[in-house]
Amino acid sequence: MHIMNKKILGITGNSKKVKKGFIFVAICGQRFDGNDYIDEAINNGAVIIYTEKDIKNKEIPIIKVENSRIKLAELLNEFYDYPTENMTIIGVTGTNGKTTTTHLIDDIFKEANKKTALIGSLGLKINDEYIDINMTTPDSEKLYEILFRLKKQNIEFVIMEVSSHALKLYRTYGINFDVAILTNIDIDHMDFHDSFEDYLNSKKILFNSLDKNKLAIINIDDNNSKRILEGNNHVLTIAYGLNSKSSITASSIQMDENLSFTVCIQRSIISNKGNEYEPQEFNIFMNVSGIYNVYNSLAAISCALYYDIDINIIKKALSNIKNISRRFEKIYDNNFIVIDDFCHNPASYQAVLDRVRSLKYNKIIIVNAIRGNRGVKINKENAYILASWYEVLNKPKIIITLSDDIVDINDMVNEDEVNQYKNTFSEYGVEYKLYDNLYCSIEKAINYANKDDIILLLGSQGMNKGNEIFKQIVEIS
Repeated sequence: MHIMNKKILGITGNSKKVKKGFIFVAICGQRFDGNDYIDEAINNGAVIIYTEKDIKNKEIPIIKVENSRIKLAELLNEFYDYPTENMTIIGVTGTNGKTTTTHLIDDIFKEANKKTALIGSLGLKINDEYIDINMTTPDSEKLYEILFRLKKQNIEFVIMEVSSHALKLYRTYGINFDVAILTNIDIDHMDFHDSFEDYLNSKKILFNSLDKNKLAIINIDDNNSKRILEGNNHVLTIAYGLNSKSSITASSIQMDENLSFTVCIQRSIISNKGNEYEPQEFNIFMNVSGIYNVYNSLAAISCALYYDIDINIIKKALSNIKNISRRFEKIYDNNFIVIDDFCHNPASYQAVLDRVRSLKYNKIIIVNAIRGNRGVKINKENAYILASWYEVLNKPKIIITLSDDIVDINDMVNEDEVNQYKNTFSEYGVEYKLYDNLYCSIEKAINYANKDDIILLLGSQGMNKGNEIFKQIVEIS
């Protein structure tokens, strides 16, 4: 790659990564302004600087651009030779269900002998091996590097979780998505987004990026699904859900520890190769449960049908699905049961508590990690959901924790966030214990547990090592 007769050896928005022959793109972030590090980038070997500001009198070319984040993505796309052009890119966005839905799609496509890779909150997954990437959707530098590597490995399908942060910050700018899937939209990330409207509009970016005749798969039961496609009439659409207007729906749903339902194709689906799936029904059995997994499965099935995957392959793949990490994952089943879940917003707490109600148990013990550094609104909503289920679940033992023994500074709980739980629980008469660290909290829960009890380990980053800590304590004891 050459720009202004200069051979470009790398592109970055981090001045400390700059080497000789690199382009430095100065980005004004939430905590740092890259423009303050232009001199450092030049000293480290930068040959061109891109910035949104008027900066002159430097010994190398300074090019002013309207949007530095977009420019960074454009440059990376060119530098890595437009890696998504020869791969099929499937993007999944939504408040909840992204991780499960991407894994279901990945498992179905692998069963059909497709070469796949998955990018999401559990890392980069290739051939059942995960590589940690730290973010649900990596920043554009990491993302384009990953896509370039996947292209060299002849990956056919890349299935991606696409977060609202990534969309608003242009991390996925320039990626040619072939399919965009919406799971649902609920309150989340209000610490980052100015309003729910801003959150919704960020999600819309994925669908607005679809070229003509690319595919949108929409959960029609979600109240905001129609707004996602407003003004976007050039894409193909498959609507799924339990609504009679769905193209593909489910009936005869049976849920206990397992899940079975009948898939109903209510309107013909034309595959990307032009083949037609006429209205018909077929049965699905899965070793997971929960109504949300019906929705996640319908999204995955819709995607698989569009890519001409045989129904028998879909059925076989879904029947072999195992628990996904931290998604109502049963991590212990002996004298008592321990279930670990990445609860992070009101809808996910609601789904987990609704699902656990259907299980057989003596009593429930909840260890909940407060969501640190995410603001009072989301923590107040989460506390309210726990309080509203308190009587329904026969007054479970509730432990809340700051998890200060495992979280970094970005996820530390502040006093205002703790007070949302204290005030809400006090208002609704919820008895609870509060501990600073996660180890102590889980140890207390184990001490409380008796035969046929259920321990729920709930929370996002603050519970990420809950499974590990639980196993350490059980082995020690």
